[in-house]
Amino acid sequence: MMNLIDTRNRHFITRCRQIMLDTPAGEPISRENVARRAAMSPAPCYYCTYEYALRMLRVLRHGRLPLRNDRRRAMFEEIDARVARLQELRPGTSLPTALAHVLAEGRASQYFISPATALSLAERLR
Repeated sequence: MMNLIDTRNRHFITRCRQIMLDTPAGEPISRENVARRAAMSPAPCYYCTYEYALRMLRVLRHGRLPLRNDRRRAMFEEIDARVARLQELRPGTSLPTALAHVLAEGRASQYFISPATALSLAERLR
């Protein structure tokens, strides 16, 4: 799991750098703004293991998702929506198979990290 977090952090810092490079010269930009924009930008993947995602989707579909973290919950709800859409498009596709396709495809809508974590990671750019 730490490898996924390390990968997410590297991807996030790269995104922060890109935002800073894309900012027009002379336009002030704060680390907080960079962190916020990067956190809400699309991420290359979901940064969770297949086994964990499968377990969370099964629990979510039974209405017992134990996560108190709103961002993690939003991530699994997004994954579940994509899995359900795939299952509608391809009737007979099992949950494990559809999940494997969704995770392999990647392209999460955001990084699903807290503002504090985003700022902490953006601070590494100094």
